[in-house]
Amino acid sequence: MSTAQHLSVQSQDQTLLRAGRWGDAPRDVLLLHGLAEHIGRYEHVAARLVQAGWRVTMPELRGHGKSGGKRGYTESWHRYVEDVQATAALIGKPYVLVAHSMGGLVALSTLLEATRPPCVAVALSNPLLGVAVKAPAIKVAAARLLSKIWPTLSLANELDAKAISRDPAVVAAYEADPLVFGTLTPRWFTEMEAAQLRLREGLSTIKLPLHLMLSEADRICDPKAARAVYEAYSGPKTLALYPPLFHELFNEPEKTQVLDELVAWLEQVWTA
Repeated sequence: MSTAQHLSVQSQDQTLLRAGRWGDAPRDVLLLHGLAEHIGRYEHVAARLVQAGWRVTMPELRGHGKSGGKRGYTESWHRYVEDVQATAALIGKPYVLVAHSMGGLVALSTLLEATRPPCVAVALSNPLLGVAVKAPAIKVAAARLLSKIWPTLSLANELDAKAISRDPAVVAAYEADPLVFGTLTPRWFTEMEAAQLRLREGLSTIKLPLHLMLSEADRICDPKAARAVYEAYSGPKTLALYPPLFHELFNEPEKTQVLDELVAWLEQVWTA
């Protein structure tokens, strides 16, 4: 399995991003990671897509991996959108978005705007359209206040690493990974909430083919919230349910099945 070719991308506000590229096929996937992740956790995903005849380009969104920016912070969710748009410009031609978790909310936020070059379809793995465990009201109120007076304060994200995968080796590697971080900021939280609201209000404007990969056992992102967005989605759509799998579908023991079904959908949507 080949490692990524590393590229440098400059976002609109001059933030420098690291990106990875695999393969040289004429068909393109733009791949987006989840919170606290980096491109190294997606080498096997990219390898499977390259094997199927795709070139894969993946940015490390600001504050992630070796990109610029504070960990777990963005002044505006739109900055993530700008990171995606800068990476899409690097591709320079139509592409398919494939995104996991937080990347799913970033992907859909991007599609609320006209993208250049154009995205032609989107596939989401357990997207962050709601959180599985609701924070106590007092914590939410505190986060909203802190977002105004101390937006960059680093707080523990309280994510249970054992909820990402049923594979103990994946969990151990995640916990030992120096590029994975365990903090969030109040501004990130309020910007996530605002992005989810904008998506619900603007969902009818997105008409691209959608493939939703969803686990009903996800204890990180709320599968009911994702299912509600899917039901309300008015464009062409397909739903792949993986009831017993945990949050990281691409890192579960059944990952070969998940990736094979994603590849089949990509082939279908590209030739449609």
